Amino acid sequence: MKKTIRVMEYQMKKIGTKYPNNDVLRDMYCTIMMYIKGEVKNIFAMTERARQFYTWGARQFKYVVSDDGCYGIQFNVSGLRHRGRVRIYYNPSTDYFDVELLRSIKNELVWGCEDVDFVQLHNILHKHIEREDDMVV
Repeated sequence: MKKTIRVMEYQMKKIGTKYPNNDVLRDMYCTIMMYIKGEVKNIFAMTERARQFYTWGARQFKYVVSDDGCYGIQFNVSGLRHRGRVRIYYNPSTDYFDVELLRSIKNELVWGCEDVDFVQLHNILHKHIEREDDMVV
């Protein structure tokens, strides 16, 4: 992951955009993962939120930084309703999250939503990735 971040930092310097350092990216990654996955102590004490997260088949986690100063994570999912990429950006100016669902190959936007609260983040993702009729956490 560090190699990817260094390449990203070099490109961002080249463009001239301000970007967060590695510690800020790592902290935001942990924060977003806590919001969408919840606290997992062990396999026997798994919460409903964690169970729902594992049904998405999430893999290949990366940091992302946009040109407008938002940063967050990207990962691939293989859920029942969506198979492709998920990008979650944290917007520091509004203190909300922006969510994008993309097709993997064409990188085409399938669905997007802005100004998502951290309380709603998991439920919105689960509704669009896996299923609507599952229990809301």
